[in-house]
Amino acid sequence: MPQAHHRPPSYLPRSLVAALCLCLTTGLANAGEFSSFIGMKFTDIPAGSFQMGSCQVASAMAQNNKKRALLGQAPLTTNCPGADLDALVNEVPQHRVNVPAFQMSKTEVTLGQFKRFIIATGRTDLVTDEFMKYNAHGDDAPVVHVSWNEAKNFIEWFNKSRSATDHGTYRLPTEAEWEYSCHAGGNHPYCGSRDVNAVAWFVANSGKHQQPVGSKNANTFGLHDMSGNVWEWAEDCYHDNYTGAPTDGSAWTDPCSSSGHVLRGGSWKGDIKNMRTQVRINATAVSRGNNIGFRLARTPQ
Repeated sequence: MPQAHHRPPSYLPRSLVAALCLCLTTGLANAGEFSSFIGMKFTDIPAGSFQMGSCQVASAMAQNNKKRALLGQAPLTTNCPGADLDALVNEVPQHRVNVPAFQMSKTEVTLGQFKRFIIATGRTDLVTDEFMKYNAHGDDAPVVHVSWNEAKNFIEWFNKSRSATDHGTYRLPTEAEWEYSCHAGGNHPYCGSRDVNAVAWFVANSGKHQQPVGSKNANTFGLHDMSGNVWEWAEDCYHDNYTGAPTDGSAWTDPCSSSGHVLRGGSWKGDIKNMRTQVRINATAVSRGNNIGFRLARTPQ
């Protein structure tokens, strides 16, 4: 018997046909999701190329353009597209990066998931008065007050404890992977939207503490809280700018100075400018904070 071919009826408007095709494509993309032994969900991030960092406008040009706007004159432009008036010196030079396929956790590591690590490893030394004070917002909220070293300890336990059928390797995302996943093929000022309130918990809407993961809209890759909620550790050592940065999506780990490691994404206590896709700060490997957490990347095998 001939195989049936499912095609939209000819009487449907072209716009609806296109929408149906888009839904089918999106459904196929979600087929690459993976759930770990503690229920942490990961989604496929396809290989791709993107412009990392910002196109910075010199302060003199920015001031001149304010005057030109008042006079009704066209703004002066830079030699790179999409110049950002809010760009900082540590976000340049803008450079193209080729990122291999990998997987990213759909949300930040939650308090409930981190408690499993504490109990399994006997790391009750982590449960200080400050830890309890800052993690008093439920098991579904992102864990905070976790240093880069402690995030690596969690990952070591996670890799040792994964099921026999789980052949993936868990790690912190590289900074390039993080920003690429944040953009998700788009060019929004925030990770997944031009509306900061749609995707981010920040100082104006957070209630002065972290909120349950996944309670804001996801970006196109299905990732929540890439902007806001808590700052997220990256694998990379921090450098003052991108001069000499890798272009293959790998972590930039040499040299690792007293500046420590990279944090991305902004947090519940940051202002709207800290929610921008390119914003990056740094902290030492032992630093903790009431707005510092992390999410995991996974290399399938």
